[in-house]
Amino acid sequence: MIIFLMLLISILVLGCLLVIYGTRTRNNWGINLHVVSCPCCNAPLPGLRKPRSMREWMWGGWICPACGARVDKWGREITDVVPSIADRSESGMRRVFRRRLIFIAPIAFSSLMLLDWIGIIGGGFPSSWIQTLAQIFANLVWTALFTTINYFVMIRSLRPPQAGADQNAAEHASNRREGIDLGPDVHH
Repeated sequence: MIIFLMLLISILVLGCLLVIYGTRTRNNWGINLHVVSCPCCNAPLPGLRKPRSMREWMWGGWICPACGARVDKWGREITDVVPSIADRSESGMRRVFRRRLIFIAPIAFSSLMLLDWIGIIGGGFPSSWIQTLAQIFANLVWTALFTTINYFVMIRSLRPPQAGADQNAAEHASNRREGIDLGPDVHH
């Protein structure tokens, strides 16, 4: 019973963190309590709405009654064109990775705490406050380590391959096709 209660509390805390983060960054998880107008024609959109699509039902938004533009709950026009990951710049991808880590870290911490309390990776549910604090501290350290490693692995995946030996081999092959023989030991 206590494990179920701890799992329920962890899920509720994670949900609250998602809503708070979503409201601050104005993403789909946030709650907008302000009046919204259409970004195309500045017509005020109704406070009560009837969702016309699954996206509107899940995340909010309107179709402007005046001009027909699709608007999200923050008053931004929704376009169907989403840039692919290949089209984003390196700095844009770093921002995406940092945002993802904001979600990864609490999930990792909650998972480690749950696994500790179930008894899979630790000694089970702590019997004193000292043991509880020790588990929390240990899991914070593991979460920080996991998040840091994950961040550097993701950033490393952004870097293009180094142009060392592969570029020299390609130049050597193109020179041979053109009939230029530099010999096997000559490198640029």
